[in-house]
Amino acid sequence: MKCTQCGREVTGNDVSFCPYCGARLERPEKTETARDPRAEEWVRKALAVSSLPDRKKILEKAKADCPNAPEIDWEMLFIGRKDPKPPRGKMDYSIIKSWLLQIYREPGELSAEKQERMRTELFEDPELLSVLERYPDPGEKMREYLTRLCREYIEIFLDGDSRLTGTIFGFRISKNKDRIIGSAAAQMLRRIDADNKVKPEHRMMLRQAMVQAFSDFSGGKTEYLEAGE
Repeated sequence: MKCTQCGREVTGNDVSFCPYCGARLERPEKTETARDPRAEEWVRKALAVSSLPDRKKILEKAKADCPNAPEIDWEMLFIGRKDPKPPRGKMDYSIIKSWLLQIYREPGELSAEKQERMRTELFEDPELLSVLERYPDPGEKMREYLTRLCREYIEIFLDGDSRLTGTIFGFRISKNKDRIIGSAAAQMLRRIDADNKVKPEHRMMLRQAMVQAFSDFSGGKTEYLEAGE
């Protein structure tokens, strides 16, 4: 975006005033994206499939059928990119997009180079930025994107982690599950807050997304999250 007062380029979705001359920025008006019933049907079909590789194939067919539909590109954001060669003896979770949040769960298991690639994909991926700009409020859409990733991460990698919730004879122990998962999520929040390699506005968005996702998961029991912090 270019400031009409001083002519300098300004970046950022949530900037209202030019950082160089202080003039109010005039953003081009955006209208709601027209809904495409055919694209929406493709999305419903894709989301009905639990296998992410199969879902990706459906979305790729959908994109060929509806090349300009933002709904399809939006859903593609939630399909991760498989690592070309996963570490020996370790599961490859990279096709699950929310796995990117693992940098705040167990950062010691990831190299500094890998963490940086995951940060970039999480916040600055060109495909993500391109999709966000197709919606009237990119900042709000970014919050929706992060909240969905946080919900998925909690459901798969926290609630699904037997090291946290425990099992006896193959049965899950559900007692105090919200408190235990809240403590793990709170630890992630502390690492998010301390991550100075991420823009402050993105750290705040991700913190808010994690809090909202845990509230949704626990039925509003954010006291467990606050106790863990």
